[in-house]
Amino acid sequence: MYVGIDHSTTGIKIAAVDDGGELTTAFRIDRRNVESAEAVLHELNDRVGLTRISLATVTYAFGDAIDEIEGIDHVPNRGVTDLVGLDYGTGAGATVFDRVRDSDVPTVVLPGVHRDLDTLHGFFKHYSALAGPDKVASMRCALERFRAEFDAADTFVWACASSSCMAGLVCDGRLRGFFHWVGPVHGWPDPEAVRRGVETDFDDVFMQCGLLPRCGADLTEVHDLSDPELFESVYWSTMLNVYALYPFARELGSDGLDAIVLSGRLMRRERPVPLGRRVYESCVDIAPVRFAEPYTSAQGAALVARDVAEGAEHVLGIPVGDVPEVAGE
Repeated sequence: MYVGIDHSTTGIKIAAVDDGGELTTAFRIDRRNVESAEAVLHELNDRVGLTRISLATVTYAFGDAIDEIEGIDHVPNRGVTDLVGLDYGTGAGATVFDRVRDSDVPTVVLPGVHRDLDTLHGFFKHYSALAGPDKVASMRCALERFRAEFDAADTFVWACASSSCMAGLVCDGRLRGFFHWVGPVHGWPDPEAVRRGVETDFDDVFMQCGLLPRCGADLTEVHDLSDPELFESVYWSTMLNVYALYPFARELGSDGLDAIVLSGRLMRRERPVPLGRRVYESCVDIAPVRFAEPYTSAQGAALVARDVAEGAEHVLGIPVGDVPEVAGE
């Protein structure tokens, strides 16, 4: 059994897959519930059985301090350079990371999308960090689905609409590009945000540049978005990301773009507007469009664990470094 533990904005998502990669269980721990985070190993034992876990993968924050998949015991500072601008502090995600690290479960840590990844096209190395490793995990899950459905389709665009609006490009099975401009919670800082950070601090600058904080809304509203105008902005942000990657797909993909996968909880929303259907209709002329299921980031992380256990030299082009021995071997 392989387990993926995904540290995302709204919660800690955990999934397990069997040797064939089929999802067997998935659940979520609210990031605001540190007590549940403390009990993560008990929850895993009840749902999966700790002794049945051959290998686990953990994602955390930006994951920008590592550029290889590494054993959790070899990763400093939970795999991040720092948490400046993220406002994560040491909450439930850090607690889960530490509990798993201190356990007997063999575990690897997945890097995020950042400039030190050799697999990225040089254009995308302008920013030091683009996305957390949960996005890499979700793209790994998309690769599994498309290979099964389209007979080894390895070039696709993955687009997510959730707390963030992001899109990644996989060409010939490798992560080649990534765009992230603005979403409901996260956004890249503009001069106003930088000035405010200089006057106060930069602890939560990325958390103050999204659509919700810019309109004065409380970030807790991310759990129940209902403003049609916000969804309109999310639509355009998603389309910007997809179409910005499309020329790179045509340039780098050996056989063109095989598919587009739409991910994230907002893509599954029907009210106040059917966002996913609108994006689908706008993208279907480019390539076949498919929708990802919930928990794809955690499931993808579990698939990464399976890849590593089976001796893969890389996952989406990201090298496999010094990893622990798989349980049971």
